[in-house]
Amino acid sequence: MTSPLLWIPGIAILCAHATLAQSTGSTFCTTSSNSTGFATTLSGSFGSGNGSDLHLEVSQGVPGEIAYVLVGNEATPGVIVGGNQFCLLGTATARFYRYNQAGTSSNSVGIFDASGVLQNISGTSTVGSGFDVPSTVPGGTPIAITAGSTWHFQAWHRDTPVGPGASNFSNGLSVSFTFHPTPIPGMSFIPAGTFQMGSDTQQYVPPYFAGSEASPVHDVTHSQAFWMGQREVTQFEYQTIMGVNPSFFLGSDHPVENVSWLEASAYCEILTANEIAAGNLPAGFEYRLPTEAEWEYACRAGSTTEFYTGPDLFCTDAHIQYSAHAVGSCLIDSTTPVASFPSNGFGLYDMHGNVSEWCLDNFEPYGPDALTDPFVSGGNYKVHRGGGWFSASIDSRSAFRHANGPWGTSWNVGFRVVLGRVLTP
Repeated sequence: MTSPLLWIPGIAILCAHATLAQSTGSTFCTTSSNSTGFATTLSGSFGSGNGSDLHLEVSQGVPGEIAYVLVGNEATPGVIVGGNQFCLLGTATARFYRYNQAGTSSNSVGIFDASGVLQNISGTSTVGSGFDVPSTVPGGTPIAITAGSTWHFQAWHRDTPVGPGASNFSNGLSVSFTFHPTPIPGMSFIPAGTFQMGSDTQQYVPPYFAGSEASPVHDVTHSQAFWMGQREVTQFEYQTIMGVNPSFFLGSDHPVENVSWLEASAYCEILTANEIAAGNLPAGFEYRLPTEAEWEYACRAGSTTEFYTGPDLFCTDAHIQYSAHAVGSCLIDSTTPVASFPSNGFGLYDMHGNVSEWCLDNFEPYGPDALTDPFVSGGNYKVHRGGGWFSASIDSRSAFRHANGPWGTSWNVGFRVVLGRVLTP
């Protein structure tokens, strides 16, 4: 049996998720101000992870008014309807449709809040506000939104919160759709967002025993959404791709362990090649190990405590060797089948315990500056996170950091995969 890896204490991230904010599309159709004195504004961004992957937001509407989204295959010259411009007219070639079909993903109906932002009321938005455009355009015969196609959108609402009034329309938004990844089964969508990385937990004091590497706290922004494996890569999955099973504790549904960073990276490369060949990955995307910031952001899933389970981690919360909170051994001596414990808020299992997980980054101390999409390439020591079956609760914190050479192996270390933008280690 090989010995456990060298560990280096220390990192933490505080999480608050948000959608991908990179705007997309071009505007058409000049509209007039509504009774608030502002023109209603429609904007879009890719990265919802649902349907067509396009998320629409509507702002500067009349508070209290209901609105919904229109879509058309042509942007037509506008006509005045109720004092505002309607630019998705039906013609001999142009068609327009309404995304307001109750009980379906095409229900875009929402109500403007006190700030004039459209709050979705039908559950068809991952963030509450706005609308995630489905992959088909509604109608008597639904039309699929395909790569390379362009569709045109407007939002409609009335002008008074107390009774029927003049119609208002937002600007038009023309969006060309590109090919987005089709994740393999068992991946959770992780929205982009900004959070704090680092920990103010007192150093070397029980029950956390935080190290100096966890500070200083600094802001981190993920500008791109990504997908992460809900479970650690199993022995069955690893053997299917690689043709071998190096694990010490055998079990097809147990996490693969005793794999080096190099071997985990090779698995990701082959998986990527297979999915490209299957037509599921566009240029610029790959399966890879998560960056440290991606891993902890996904682990916390919005939590601000030392664990995503709260301030404590008991033997019933994760597959670990010892809990400082229960002050006792968890009486285990091997890995366990993946997803044996409750998931976190992003639907991810075993982010604490079972096996510690390789990350893409090289180990490097933190600085105080705010960062966007941090990733440390090169170097001699690769990071792994989360603690394993052989770990204590203090080693399994969302903030805790381990590292070893990329060739190192241990029965306590495995990995999970991320689908995201291409990064070079």
